[in-house]
Amino acid sequence: MLSLSMCAATAQRPQLSAGVSLVRQLYADFACEAVLGDPGCDSEHEFVDQPQSILEKYFDDRLLQLWLADRRRALRTHEVGNLDFAPMWDSQDPSGTFVNISPTKDSTLVRVELRHPYYTEPRYLEYRLAKTSTGWRIHDISRRGKWSLVELLSRKP
Repeated sequence: MLSLSMCAATAQRPQLSAGVSLVRQLYADFACEAVLGDPGCDSEHEFVDQPQSILEKYFDDRLLQLWLADRRRALRTHEVGNLDFAPMWDSQDPSGTFVNISPTKDSTLVRVELRHPYYTEPRYLEYRLAKTSTGWRIHDISRRGKWSLVELLSRKP
């Protein structure tokens, strides 16, 4: 009986926008980064180290090229690139982070609330999306007044 009620409640949920679905998929695919003691999560499974074929499922062309250029520069110079944290978690250590993803009135903007055991207050990220020939993709991620992924990746070393 309980499963039927849960299925009925799920069926009545409003349809998510494609942008919200993309951001939810990103967090679902890389949730192991924030799960404490997940044996299936290692550096090979972290979003920051994913190959181009995975990154292009989420990023638009501009953000993808900036991300890959920063990674190549870091490998070439043997230094930390422009990113010294995981942008999707706004943290170097996302373990235990609670995520709440919300649509906004603007279909190109998705808001993500992050609650981490070490934060005194929740942090809010904004995902700016763009419609591309392959569907919705992330154009930028930002924490208002603090950082923008496009700006960070565009910095000269």
